[in-house]
Amino acid sequence: MVKVQKGKEYYNIPDDLLYAPSIGNIGHIWARLEKDKARIGITDYGQKQLKEIVFVELPGPGITVEMLKFDGDKPNTQSIGTIESQKTSIELFSPLSGTIFEINEEIENFPGVINQDPYDDGWILIIKPSNLETEKRQLWSAEKYAQELQDL
Repeated sequence: MVKVQKGKEYYNIPDDLLYAPSIGNIGHIWARLEKDKARIGITDYGQKQLKEIVFVELPGPGITVEMLKFDGDKPNTQSIGTIESQKTSIELFSPLSGTIFEINEEIENFPGVINQDPYDDGWILIIKPSNLETEKRQLWSAEKYAQELQDL
């Protein structure tokens, strides 16, 4: 586990996950590779920026998603859903291309579980990657993600 301190806040970054490149408050997504699938969620930093999550809107299984890519500092990939808090909302992107295999139904009923446990019970969806070997080389290690958080 890598821990990052920014101001008074601490962020946990598990070192067994891969992280989508992030710019500003866009991204902050992790992927846990599990055989031929990838479990996806938002990072501790992402959930703490949102504060109290109250709603998550996601497509259903079978939908094709694309890996988050940027054109300058803007995403040029279609979002795969929305996460809303009491103060703001963000678009959710996928760290890998593929097909949605499963949605975490618990977060549809209790979205606050993302705040409580973003890396385990608060996972968002599982995808079956379509280009894993190529795309995983574009994801960040915990150390790289931690450095990027420090530079925000």
